[in-house]
Amino acid sequence: MRTDGACELKPFAILRFLQMRGIPFIYLIGFNDVAYPYSLTVTPTATIQETYSDNINLSSDKKQNAFVTELNPGVSIIRQSARSMLNFNYRMQNIYNSGSNSGLKTFNQLQYNSHSIFIPDRLFLDSRSSISQQNLNNNRLANDNISGAGNSTNVSTFGLSPYWTPHFSNFANGNFRANFDTFTVGSGATANQNSISNSPAPISDSANLSEVVQLTSGNYFKRINWYLSFNNYDSIRSQGDDIKFQNSSGLIRTHINKYFNVFAQAGYSNNTFQSINNNQGNGAFYTVGGQWTPSQHYSIEVGAGNNSHVTVKISPMQRLNWVTTYRDNSVGLNTSQTSQTSQTSQVGQVGQVGQVGQVGKTWETALTYQTRQSNWSITHNNLTTTSQQILLQDQNNLTNTQAASPIITQQTPRSINNGYLSDEVIVQKIWNASVSYITGKSTVSTNAYSRDSVYQISGSKQKATGLNATWNWKFASQTSAYLRPQWQQTEYGDTNNKDQYYDISVGLTRTITPQMNGRLEIRHSDQSSDIDTNNYQENRATASLFMRF
Repeated sequence: MRTDGACELKPFAILRFLQMRGIPFIYLIGFNDVAYPYSLTVTPTATIQETYSDNINLSSDKKQNAFVTELNPGVSIIRQSARSMLNFNYRMQNIYNSGSNSGLKTFNQLQYNSHSIFIPDRLFLDSRSSISQQNLNNNRLANDNISGAGNSTNVSTFGLSPYWTPHFSNFANGNFRANFDTFTVGSGATANQNSISNSPAPISDSANLSEVVQLTSGNYFKRINWYLSFNNYDSIRSQGDDIKFQNSSGLIRTHINKYFNVFAQAGYSNNTFQSINNNQGNGAFYTVGGQWTPSQHYSIEVGAGNNSHVTVKISPMQRLNWVTTYRDNSVGLNTSQTSQTSQTSQVGQVGQVGQVGQVGKTWETALTYQTRQSNWSITHNNLTTTSQQILLQDQNNLTNTQAASPIITQQTPRSINNGYLSDEVIVQKIWNASVSYITGKSTVSTNAYSRDSVYQISGSKQKATGLNATWNWKFASQTSAYLRPQWQQTEYGDTNNKDQYYDISVGLTRTITPQMNGRLEIRHSDQSSDIDTNNYQENRATASLFMRF
């Protein structure tokens, strides 16, 4: 914990400078490849939108209707060459509310990512940045900036990830990565406006630094496989205590025959953060065991030690895969192996570090099934994380999604299941189930989730259970209809209060010209709460015109 105020200001002055100047800097050092052919697409855009709301302030008793006018200029820049890729997408949202005395409000929205190759197959640099608006908590949820002022904040992120992937002849393959991410919030986040007692402290700016070192055995080793890894994550906070997650581990596996192998794993976990029971899961861990694979469709692995586990893999057909693991560990953090794998693969993008092992008895599962027209998925995992990491991951997912459709046509809806934004470490258990189905003219997707969170200083508990779906129907060559329902129930374990939120929107979109799209939408939103001031209903109608130039 820092006590010298003068020392605190320096890293965060650098943080803000990087966020303001970082993208041009990365462009200069990462995209200076004029010797290579490249393509550059610059697309100016503009959105004109008119919205009518019958409860513009999301009030429980003093409803006020209003017309809201938007004029939102933007620009999309895509640059690609043999050595680099840049995807820059910016929109300035200008909102005028006829029912308010605040006049014109402006919100910046940015989604940016880049990838540079300095040495092919060896040395790379990734960068990313985002600007968005997020709910501070689940007390009074709002999907966008048009209504619901007073319970949101600006969130800005910027990150760099240089990494090196050497090959040491046939002996070993390496992955060495450093990640630097900054996270800043608006002034509204410094005082959480919630009416739930025992709520976490507000979220603060942070600078996150992580290092990943991985070595895996090469082709020289036939019957023996091994790996070594070191993961370190430091979060430096402008307020409150800093956080450190660190894990070192090594594994060796030898094959007795094509059906059976044995392994030994050992490592050390070293974490620093405040928690309810002051248990960071630190210490040395070991596991020894074996894996039996009677066929390519089935396998079972058993490991015993102070960290023990049982893993069953089932794949009776190519389109169906199911992996389930039960763990009983005395060392490590509450992060599942599936989460660890995901975070390690994305660590250069979001700055997260997976931890091997979870204290206590936990389990995780991942089932996927595919057909020609549908995709099915069910997962359950455990996570030790922070609000900053969750939002960094959300922003990274949005940026990756935007890469497939690189122009912002409307504001991306805010996440409503993130709970309190705070500086505390959060232990989570997460269920997720999703189905998508595609026919000739329709696309249907549904997602159900449950996120059970425990905040490690205040002891606050929150469980968000929800369901959302989308149906898109292209009933004419240039015209589509959509239906988007969404529901979530939030339970506060420390107060026994509950909130229920749902909204449903119905709309039409039409391609007027190749450079112009139109949209009409009607939406109803409703939140009911055990706390009267958090109740509201809103109906709105929206007409918008989107143009490319």
